[in-house]
Amino acid sequence: MKDARYNAGQRVNRVGLITNVLLTLLKLIAGFVSHSTAMIADAMESVSDILTTSIVALGLKIANKPADQGHPYGHEKAEAIAAKFVAGFLLAAGLAIGWKAIQRLIAGNTEKPGILALYAAVLTIAVKEMLFQYTIYAARKINSTALKANAWHYRSDALTSLVSLIGIGVARLGYTAADPVAAILGTLFILKMAYEIYARSISELMDSSAPPQKVEAIRQIILSVPNVKGIDLLKTRRHGNMIYVDVDIAVDRSISVLDGHNIANAVRNDIVSKMRDVKDVMVHVNPCYPSSFHSECQKCNKSC
Repeated sequence: MKDARYNAGQRVNRVGLITNVLLTLLKLIAGFVSHSTAMIADAMESVSDILTTSIVALGLKIANKPADQGHPYGHEKAEAIAAKFVAGFLLAAGLAIGWKAIQRLIAGNTEKPGILALYAAVLTIAVKEMLFQYTIYAARKINSTALKANAWHYRSDALTSLVSLIGIGVARLGYTAADPVAAILGTLFILKMAYEIYARSISELMDSSAPPQKVEAIRQIILSVPNVKGIDLLKTRRHGNMIYVDVDIAVDRSISVLDGHNIANAVRNDIVSKMRDVKDVMVHVNPCYPSSFHSECQKCNKSC
């Protein structure tokens, strides 16, 4: 399963890498030939796509490595680290594009862009939107943080190209300042995307809990296990694309250690078998006390 996930992710990355190299060359040529700041800025954003796709590929490769002595919990967090690099490149690319456009606007160094830039912008929007849909579908299928970040990077490129298209079109009508203004607006889209990707990756690295609906589903699985009388504590934490679960269950205090151990094993096996994204479950067994001491005992019809 893990190898299949890795192969699927790397296949998407290869498609993205080849597509971005071709688009970058096209946009650079169109930008320089047509004297369009917005299109050159768009091309630079695609250069960052090439770099980030390579980073995501490396992140997936590291995340696919099995647990070892130095990393007993595995390497899945490499994907969140890769997503942080994606956000960093987006931030750097956005600031560079915006600064260049502002300089041209202040200096009044604007001119009417050629028609080739307009055609390049239309083609880029279509290709990048298709690449976004293809990548986000695969990312959701294999639950990859890094791949999702890269997919949204593609969407940011499509939005940047859309703004470039409008700016180039308006500039060709005679309002030449529209070209660098479009580049500045594109920068704002890029910076917003960088912030969102960075925030998600930080949340994952901080061991944030699973979504509430996922936690509730885990709770119901635990309570459905025979002889589990209640849950004293339930904690989850994200680890890359996987989830770790820590739970304290309440059982009849008169049973043997072996019986308590078997119940704990049943809880762990049920969660892991029913939740594909749960990597491991740590179960602690507590003795169940009368209802005056334990909130869950009122649901139990057995004597302790």
